[in-house]
Amino acid sequence: MKAQDADDVRFAARLVLDGLLSQDRVQALIAKQKELVAADRPLTIAQMCVAKGWLSRSEARFLARPESPPAGLVPGFELLGFLGSGGMSQVYRARSLARGEEVALKVLKPQLSRDPRALARFRREAELLIELEHENIVKGHRFVEEDGLVAFSMELVPGQELLQLIDEGGPFQEDAALYVVLQIARALEAMHDRGVVHRDIKPGNILLTRDNTVKLCDLGLATGADGEADGTTVGTVEYISPEQALGEDEVDVRSDIYALGVSLYHLAVGEIPFQGEDEHETMGKRFFEGLDPAKMGRLSPHLHYFIQKMMARDREIRYQSPAELIEDIEEQIRGKKSLTVNPFSASADAFELERPFAPGEAAKPASSAPVPSRKRSESSGSLRSGRRRRR
Repeated sequence: MKAQDADDVRFAARLVLDGLLSQDRVQALIAKQKELVAADRPLTIAQMCVAKGWLSRSEARFLARPESPPAGLVPGFELLGFLGSGGMSQVYRARSLARGEEVALKVLKPQLSRDPRALARFRREAELLIELEHENIVKGHRFVEEDGLVAFSMELVPGQELLQLIDEGGPFQEDAALYVVLQIARALEAMHDRGVVHRDIKPGNILLTRDNTVKLCDLGLATGADGEADGTTVGTVEYISPEQALGEDEVDVRSDIYALGVSLYHLAVGEIPFQGEDEHETMGKRFFEGLDPAKMGRLSPHLHYFIQKMMARDREIRYQSPAELIEDIEEQIRGKKSLTVNPFSASADAFELERPFAPGEAAKPASSAPVPSRKRSESSGSLRSGRRRRR
């Protein structure tokens, strides 16, 4: 990077936009930089920030190219590519030098590493993912804090977000939607057993792998009985429970069950049940409006029942625990001859899902049904099968 080139200008702008430095301070840096250039001692804005102790060297390297930072930026890992960005972090595909395998590496944005509350939340997410051992929860590996950068590594899941699948192919068929919700309910049960509430259940935080395993991710808002519930509204407005919308302190697993009910509706209908012009209108609709009877009328009676019970405004009417929900879904599935939809199959009629019970209870697929391939490309047309087309 050269002083006053396009990268340098973008770096200076990022410092202001991210709230790392005030506009006045950055303008003073630019003025000082011009003096240094005139004296034949050019320095970049990044170099000046490091020299003044405002940024660490690693933070400066990260901010210079957040979507393509140096491969060796985080000690112990080789960065291989950019996966995505969220409100708190950037996520990269990386190779763990200690584990010898590819992982997902989540790096906290530098402006948030200076915020004790955000830093504690990020550390808590890492600790939870490392502690939790469940096939339906993305597994955390290692927390790293080095030269101003804060990051943690976790399982790299070969699959797609449910939200992306809905956007690309429309609603899921009912059996596939129930199959997804059953696996997430099992993840919630594991969290519930540890006193943890996720607080941000939604299709964007649920991954579906090529072998049809459903993985819950992003525990950045998770809390427990000893957690940080403080009367503020947290979560994604379109999915949060009425008590979350009101910022109540006593938010428990029933709020996660409500959000999972909204997710089930989204999966089965193809759209969010309550959506307004802004966040306030969206939150208000869940208090003063019921679910659209025309859209609910397209669903089978049993799915209608699940959604209504999971999304009851009164949490005393909802399922009181993930175990209760799991039992009801499994009983519903036991009453069916088979689950006939594989969300990643080439033809919805050509494959059968293994019944998602404990291994001892699992029903064998029909002998005439071919075994689904686990080597299908994520970009193939198979991603849309098992879901109703948009009309």
